Amino acid sequence: MKITFRLIFAISFCLLSISSNGQTFNAYYQSIVDQYHADTILANLVEFENIGIKELGTPALDNTLDWLIDKYTSYGYTDITQDPFSYFGQNTANLVVTKMGCRYPDQYVIIDGHYDTKNGPGTNDNGTGTVILLELARLLKDVQTDYSIKFIHFSGEEDGLRGSQHYVANTVVPQNMNIKVVFNIDEVGGVSGMTNNTIVCEQDETTPNTNNAASA
Repeated sequence: MKITFRLIFAISFCLLSISSNGQTFNAYYQSIVDQYHADTILANLVEFENIGIKELGTPALDNTLDWLIDKYTSYGYTDITQDPFSYFGQNTANLVVTKMGCRYPDQYVIIDGHYDTKNGPGTNDNGTGTVILLELARLLKDVQTDYSIKFIHFSGEEDGLRGSQHYVANTVVPQNMNIKVVFNIDEVGGVSGMTNNTIVCEQDETTPNTNNAASA
């Protein structure tokens, strides 16, 4: 998992220096990547797992939201908001943590993952994505970035992408958000007994296909 985490961090930091000239290696960002703490990532993953099965309507899902808020608060973030919604009569919320950019504050890099689970505590799906978001946020807290960053933890993903759909319909579209790129982190821990040293970066191949070329 160490190789996987390091590579994901490197990819993420490349996304923060997007320009019309493409991606270029930045030694300073590499120095930030080198500060990641594998022990902290594992400890957070164990904590996530121990909270329990985080299905819609369960105390475990609510407790995980509180746990995430506590983590971001401990890192020094203050722009922490909940995006509440209901599904099948159950109340839940996405968590949105914003870090303002210094050059293009109204343009956003979104790094997201879901924190709800199905039929289990979700150690891989999606505890791994959840703790990587936390570690990226910890590393970036005092790093100036050109673009604003939104770390978003979606709920209701296992029930049909409910949280992300709600956020798009009620925030992204009404506010006409200027989004440079979305980096969705899901199931990056691998499967026990298999060789887990490869990251798959998927792209839009959907209908309507207006975003497909840019995603590719």
